[in-house]
Amino acid sequence: MTHEAKPGWRTHACLVLLLIVYIFNFVDRQILSILAQPIKAELNLTDAQLGWLGGFAFAFVYTLVGIPAALIAQRVGRVRMIAGALIVWSAATAACGLASSWLILALGRFGVGIGEAGGVAPSQSLISDLYPPAHRARALAVFSLGVPLGSGLGIMFGGLLAATFDWRHAFMVVGLTGVLFAPIFYLGARGRERQTAQAASPLASRLRRVAANPSLWLISLGASLSSVIGYGLMFWLPSVFMRSFKATLMSASFSFGLIVLIGGAIGILGGGLLADRLGARSPRAFVLIPAVAYLLCIPAYGLVLLDPGFAFDQAAGFALLIVAQALGLVWMGPVTASLHHVVEPEDRALASALFLFITNMIGLGFGSWIMGLISDYLSHNYAQEALRMAVSYGLGFYILGALCLAAAALRLHRDWRTR
Repeated sequence: MTHEAKPGWRTHACLVLLLIVYIFNFVDRQILSILAQPIKAELNLTDAQLGWLGGFAFAFVYTLVGIPAALIAQRVGRVRMIAGALIVWSAATAACGLASSWLILALGRFGVGIGEAGGVAPSQSLISDLYPPAHRARALAVFSLGVPLGSGLGIMFGGLLAATFDWRHAFMVVGLTGVLFAPIFYLGARGRERQTAQAASPLASRLRRVAANPSLWLISLGASLSSVIGYGLMFWLPSVFMRSFKATLMSASFSFGLIVLIGGAIGILGGGLLADRLGARSPRAFVLIPAVAYLLCIPAYGLVLLDPGFAFDQAAGFALLIVAQALGLVWMGPVTASLHHVVEPEDRALASALFLFITNMIGLGFGSWIMGLISDYLSHNYAQEALRMAVSYGLGFYILGALCLAAAALRLHRDWRTR
């Protein structure tokens, strides 16, 4: 397959539609974080139960369905799969607003995970087909803006709806909006999907080929370990603001939403542009840039969490959290691009699904849950400050993630492909 030297406006328009779908993905995924406190009060839940809902309840089915969904997408078409997945996860989000118990809310989160499993891997694969290697990291970085935009908007509008009405209406409004957008996406994106000219290899050989790739495993493990604290912070920081800094629901949602929006956009776009520039000289830049950013996250977050002088709602603390959020999301463009450079073009959707399986099972599945468990354990000694301390201890996962990406840098040149 040949790539366009300069992608045209139709390709960029398709990327924008995929970005909007990804925004809905993270709105629906992260809205639970800002609604955690009113849900906890009404349903009488513990931090561990909330962390399980925010992580494992979603991640278990997401990872279970992700690889089969990527394989099905190649048969039915990636655009069709993405549109159908958007309907499923959005409807499940709306259904969460009807929950009367922890179990029913968990079933709703299962539905969100099942739907979202069919969205991200096909989207990343489609983008890598549409954009040439020289533009791929920045294109995937633009797509990855769905993380801060979706998370920030979900937190801000979720908090606004919950404060104005209640948490049930927040789930219903954001969920039904996604259902309405699905046909718009399908009509706008169909026709942009292109298949490789050669026939795909047998599934068994493709699975063996991808599973035997050392670079893929090191990259995935590095992203997974850092995502334990990354997802933990994304889920629990609004609650830390409310418990330790005495913020209201509205001020916590607005402040954290802005932090995610501004910091995330800067970090993701900056990481993608820097990786395309430095990666042209050495492929190792695609993993070393995120590794350095992970290490810088520790003092940036630690100063706010451990030093009372850096309250989140003061200028210095707010600015520092924007820097920390930017550093924490630098990895998304470079790591995803590097993943697609170490496998054959026909294996990209499968590699993305395997990558998402590992990162979501480890990072999303255990991040918020582990932080909640530690918080419950520390509550006997730290009372309301237990959650803040639990999140602070979790910053050590950034070191583990950086070490894995550094190890990947030593191996990367052997597996690198230029297509």
